[in-house]
Amino acid sequence: MTFNNSVLIALFSASFSAYATEPPPPYQSEVEVPDINTILSSATDGWPTAKDKWDNKYQSIITGNQYINGQTLTRTWFPEQFLYVENNSYSLNNTIDSFQTTFRSGSVAIGNIVKGGITNPSDPSKVYRGFMSMMEDSIAYNTIVEDNGSLSLGNDAKAYNTTVNTGGRMVVGTRGYAQAILIDGGYLEQSVTSTSNTKDVIVVNGGQHIIYGGTATNSHIGSGSYQMSSGNTIDTVLYDGAVQQIYAGKDGVTDRNTIVNHGALQFVTHGNTEDTRVYGTQIITGVDGEWENGEWTSDDSFRIDDQTAKNATIYAGGVQRIQTGEAIDTQVYGQQIVSGKKGGWSGGQWVEQDAWIGKDQVATGSVIHQGGEQIVEYYADAVGTLVNGGTQLVKEFGHIQDTTVENGGSSFIAYGAYSTGDLNVNDGSVTMEGGSLHSWTGALDAKGAYVTRLNLAGDNAFMYLKHNDTTSESEATIETLANNGTVVFGSSDGSDAGKYSRLQISDLTGSGTFVMNTNINGGTGDFLNISNSISGEFNVRVMDSGQELKSRGGVNPHHLIFANGSDSNSFALVNGSVDLGAYKYYLVQGDEQDSDNWYLSPKANEPAPNPDPEPGPDPDPKPEISESGKNAIAMANVTPTIWNSELSTLRTRLGDLRDNQTAQDGVWGKYIGSRNRISTSNVGYTQDMNGLMLGGDHAIALENGRLLVGGMFSYTHSELDARTSDGKVDSLGLGVYTTWMHNSGYYVDGVLKANHFRTKNSAQFNDGKTTAKDNTNGIGFSVEGGKHITAGSYFIEPYVLGSYFRGEKTAYRFSSDMKVKADAAESVKGEIGTTFGKTFVTESGGLIKPYARLAVSHEFKKNNDVVINDTESFSNDMSGTVGKYGVGLTAQMNNQWSAYAEFNYAKGSHVETPYSGNLGIRYSF
Repeated sequence: MTFNNSVLIALFSASFSAYATEPPPPYQSEVEVPDINTILSSATDGWPTAKDKWDNKYQSIITGNQYINGQTLTRTWFPEQFLYVENNSYSLNNTIDSFQTTFRSGSVAIGNIVKGGITNPSDPSKVYRGFMSMMEDSIAYNTIVEDNGSLSLGNDAKAYNTTVNTGGRMVVGTRGYAQAILIDGGYLEQSVTSTSNTKDVIVVNGGQHIIYGGTATNSHIGSGSYQMSSGNTIDTVLYDGAVQQIYAGKDGVTDRNTIVNHGALQFVTHGNTEDTRVYGTQIITGVDGEWENGEWTSDDSFRIDDQTAKNATIYAGGVQRIQTGEAIDTQVYGQQIVSGKKGGWSGGQWVEQDAWIGKDQVATGSVIHQGGEQIVEYYADAVGTLVNGGTQLVKEFGHIQDTTVENGGSSFIAYGAYSTGDLNVNDGSVTMEGGSLHSWTGALDAKGAYVTRLNLAGDNAFMYLKHNDTTSESEATIETLANNGTVVFGSSDGSDAGKYSRLQISDLTGSGTFVMNTNINGGTGDFLNISNSISGEFNVRVMDSGQELKSRGGVNPHHLIFANGSDSNSFALVNGSVDLGAYKYYLVQGDEQDSDNWYLSPKANEPAPNPDPEPGPDPDPKPEISESGKNAIAMANVTPTIWNSELSTLRTRLGDLRDNQTAQDGVWGKYIGSRNRISTSNVGYTQDMNGLMLGGDHAIALENGRLLVGGMFSYTHSELDARTSDGKVDSLGLGVYTTWMHNSGYYVDGVLKANHFRTKNSAQFNDGKTTAKDNTNGIGFSVEGGKHITAGSYFIEPYVLGSYFRGEKTAYRFSSDMKVKADAAESVKGEIGTTFGKTFVTESGGLIKPYARLAVSHEFKKNNDVVINDTESFSNDMSGTVGKYGVGLTAQMNNQWSAYAEFNYAKGSHVETPYSGNLGIRYSF
């Protein structure tokens, strides 16, 4: 989207709060009012003569530059009484009460009040109106029309600055012109077949402006007021609570440039309107109605043909509703509703029925901008729509034709709705709702939503297939699909996850992607069917529930696609394989007799074997373990490794105590770190561990030796890293230890330690990630015996060791829904080795003892089983022999402080430890 387009959309979207809420003050006269003093000084007072005739019940007249000024003229004779003002004469500041005054031949009225209400004494039911009839170039200035009063203009007469109050009437007839009119509860009419013109009209307080003919320019219709146009209206503004009805023939334009503010209504009942700006509601309908008591109420049924609205702009918060007729080239930032349902306006709202009105309703060339919405339903049509960042909702019985979606827009086609022509998605999405045969689209031999031609035109073009729970099937139909984007089985928000649909395509071209969902464990999933032809190469991404097939005796392929005319390159899985539960699966094409079918299989397609020698039958394939499966197996194996690494550090500490013949009570701390590379028949990974150990011990003197007892706390953090998965383990440990040392050099060490493990798993899963968390506990012990032998400054210490660890059983679930059950993780180890070194005495009396260690360790426990999805069992066999090599240094600076460091390397059949080590310090009391 360009910057300019973004700015325009922002302005239009924000315009909801920019509408006016009430009409402006009354307009001023566009011409200067003649000066009354000048008239009085230049004309003749005609009142004495007129009064004489008036008193004698004759028709009165002033003529030839005469005037009547400041009089109250009241009907005194029944049934008829008239006053004529002719030949450039004047009525100045008079009150005309319940009789008719006719102005002719260029005469002028200034500041008059016209009213009625006098009744006939002999017939009280007869109420007389007051009339000012302006004819033959006469002009009225500053007129006030009161209850039962009337002002009429015809034959080139004009009126400026007129106020028509409640009960008053103003009629502008042939060639009449009126400007600056305030209809304050009164009534303004422009006559049928007239060429009248009004300008700058304000209608408020329940007033009415009825335009049977002629032109009204710059009218402002306020709350509770009404304008009906069968002539022409230009630049009308409707305010909150106002109603305008366009009611004219189909030839020509009836209404142009109207602004429909929030809370206002425009009904296009018969005729044409152009360039309307809608913040409120525009309704295009052949259903007529009545204006009564300040409200519009629609009739019960359709009456009138030919309604058209062109070039309307529907702003945010505004609504254009097309019930019959046509809207052409509408710009929609609010809402456009195209619906053939019966209904009408009643009680201040739109009320509709589930029945067809029986006439066409079409939106042609609409542009649905960001924030805007088009709804098409109930036998309605939208043709040539551009969904330009907005949304289009095609409901049941709705039809769209030749639609384009771009700038992130979206179109939703419901079950029982359909699209003909071309549906082009350049940048955005279309969602089709699945279903079975529908009474509306069944004639197309189509199930669910139906599209004739769909073109997904690039990486940002998507089609979603939404599952339908309300029908026996969930299938959608496309005659021709050009897929250069992405087709996703499932709704865009993922609300129908775990539910599956079928997409029926006659002809497929392109090079895009299909994203499909399966539940291999349940034998269900999405299905793609191309019945006629396929051209192009397509990627397939499969998302599964995480549960693989339950069959232990063998894995059957899952049927995913039928594509008539397939070749070997028609489909390929993204990244080559997909994780389905514990195993990897591949997309494979059927054999020569089944080449149009594509399956998910644990065995990939292989080149045909050489016919010589004749190949034997293939054994059941052994599937490759999925990345999440490998991750689960690795995490089940990690707790013994952590426990043993911490144990090795603690054993080193015990050796330091034995080596220090003067050691008493003390506290100590160590930093520990290690790296293990694990490789079993099922998994391979690297484990890095870092942590801290703290402890304290107490020395007890014995008759022939010493006994030390102590306690310790440990915290370590481990990170597991495999090619496509990783994990983290936090370990908290508490333990007790003891060592007995005989004066002859023999010793026995014992350790009992318990740990709590918090694990976090993460693995690649079908182009994404799947994760899991778990908490478990473990406990173990070790016993070591040996002898410390000295020869001068040299020493050697052979030893044997046995240890046992057991972690509790555990069960957890990955976010992909893959279930994991791990048996108790056990380790049973034996070790034999020796430590040898030399003691150096410093000038200050301190001791420095470098040493080396050689040992052989053997793991006896063979099976730490992991069960995935209650069906697939994997052995975590870490049994085997490991060679160990280490060097270290102990430095006793004085009787209180000592420090120590150690570095080790180990390698065996399943594990290599490139390094492990520790740095520590002790303070003795």
